[in-house]
Amino acid sequence: MAGIHRRLRWLIAAEDALVAALRRLQSFANTLTPRHQPLRKPMFNAPWTTLATAFLLLSAGSADAQQPGAANLERVAVAGRRAEVSSWFRAESQRFVVYSDTREEDVTPLLGNLEKLDHLLRIYTQPVRPSEPQQAKLTLYYHAGLSGLREVDDSGPADAVGLYSSSACGVQGFGVHLERIPNLADRELEKSPLNDSLSHVFEAYARHFLYRHTDIRAPASFIEGFAQYFSSVRFSEQQMALGRSPHAIARYLKFLGDGHKYSLEWEDVLEGRLANARNYAGDAGVRLEFEAKSWLLTHYMMSSEDNRKRMGRYLQFVGGGASPTVAFERAFDMKTADMGAVLWRYGLRGTQVLRVEHPALPAARVSFRTLPLAAGELLLADAALKSCPGRQTGQALLKKVARLADRFPDSDAARLTLSRAQIDWGDAQQALSRLEAVLRDDDANLEAQYLAGMARLRLAGRSEGEARRGQLQAAQRHLQRASGLSRQSPEATLALFKAEVAASETPDDAALQGVISAWQAARDVDAVGRSAALAHAYAGNADEAYRTLGSLVQDPRDPPMVQWARQWQARLETGVSRADILAEMRSIDAPDVPLKEWTIDKQSVLQKVERNSGLEAAESFIKEQQRQSQGLQPQNNPGGGAEKR
Repeated sequence: MAGIHRRLRWLIAAEDALVAALRRLQSFANTLTPRHQPLRKPMFNAPWTTLATAFLLLSAGSADAQQPGAANLERVAVAGRRAEVSSWFRAESQRFVVYSDTREEDVTPLLGNLEKLDHLLRIYTQPVRPSEPQQAKLTLYYHAGLSGLREVDDSGPADAVGLYSSSACGVQGFGVHLERIPNLADRELEKSPLNDSLSHVFEAYARHFLYRHTDIRAPASFIEGFAQYFSSVRFSEQQMALGRSPHAIARYLKFLGDGHKYSLEWEDVLEGRLANARNYAGDAGVRLEFEAKSWLLTHYMMSSEDNRKRMGRYLQFVGGGASPTVAFERAFDMKTADMGAVLWRYGLRGTQVLRVEHPALPAARVSFRTLPLAAGELLLADAALKSCPGRQTGQALLKKVARLADRFPDSDAARLTLSRAQIDWGDAQQALSRLEAVLRDDDANLEAQYLAGMARLRLAGRSEGEARRGQLQAAQRHLQRASGLSRQSPEATLALFKAEVAASETPDDAALQGVISAWQAARDVDAVGRSAALAHAYAGNADEAYRTLGSLVQDPRDPPMVQWARQWQARLETGVSRADILAEMRSIDAPDVPLKEWTIDKQSVLQKVERNSGLEAAESFIKEQQRQSQGLQPQNNPGGGAEKR
């Protein structure tokens, strides 16, 4: 009953906030072209559920929006001979840091378009995003070819062209340059061919944006549909076009419409049931069908004011614990058995594309910096280490980094990367000696301070008594210094929280608030969410703790975390002591599991689907001809037809 009463109190307060928010939003919604009305109905476990109904709140620019214009470029070159400079360079804009081995003229339009997409997504989610502290810039790697992506992580699907990896070690995105990104004029937004490089990067960023900035974790079909919907948005300097059909998705839906076998019922799409489905192209083809149908469903839900309101209720019901199927039927007054006919008719009429005027679209302010040869040689190994690899991969990386570091004995980049590898997979004491040498020359080196703190934490875990206490105190000093150098680093903040919880009988308010703020700034790292939930509970904020656990419960990507969060929701309902919470804070020392979001080249998968479908039809035709030559009766539906596989 206590939990129910807490929920009711929160809902009453939320309704008051809703009324005030609606009034503020209504005051500027009338300026939109086309006009859309916002809706906000938060729930206890899902304050994000109104995201869809804030569609295109594009009247006012963000605080850092600029007048449109060419990107402002700045270049910094390292000193030294050309042979000592890497082919990799660093580019930075307002919200992104990009490392690339392409060309500056390839990265400039990428950053220009990403800044605009980020601006759009922030406006779109403004009514539902929690208050965020200033955030660290997101680091992206933009590879000249697929080999670079595989060098970082070769465990992905065969047709992978992008990856986001989120863990306590770091949050990073990886994409591949496939073709040059053009600058578009207003008249080209709706008709120009969709650039594959940009579509893949936009899809990945839109998907990850929901994980990073909201508590949305379900339904999977909405997250995927959202990513596909925004993959095809295109920008000019002052306009944008939304709702275009991604090429491979349109072709796959036509492929199904032509009578070929399908893999997923609409209830399978709603529930995210892909595991046992069969397709012409195997698992990759099943995924393509899921993405295509999720895009069509999301496009339909966003297509009218009434549908957007229904989508808000749909997401609200899911956030409240209803299954996606039940939630959809309740919100849309439609049986899942009727979805196929409704969405087929919707797609047949043609999906609407909206061209919107928005003069406040930001222009990217881009600075470039060349990298020393040592930094470039170790760049991808460092990125792989920050992705929290498994033991076998981690130990192989340690050997690789040690060999590379021997080539560059005077490079701080080599020292730092080798230290990171040793802390995780080798001798933390050796790493500490190397890091202390770096810090003697540069006490303000953020990464060196953070890694020195992590080395001390590792050594404390192997010590007892006064030795352990001394290591923890040293770890606190290093991590406090790192946090002071950048309060935007969730990795440093989480490490500091662990050090202070281990070292103190009673964690102070600053330690608790630090990890809570880190979660607000990095909702894509479940390890931070786990510590933030416990910090809220320890501080007596039961509702906030329960809500944070609710976000973890709904994330199907990490089953052990889901189980842990459910257990702690139950414990909060029945009551738990601060001593038990503190013990749980101190007991968390399991290796962090990275959450990976792969982006697939749909065009490549579609070609496999079409080829294998043709081969299957040909084989079926030949068999049928053989039957008839033997005087046998023809089989029904030779060669396929609109059946489920």
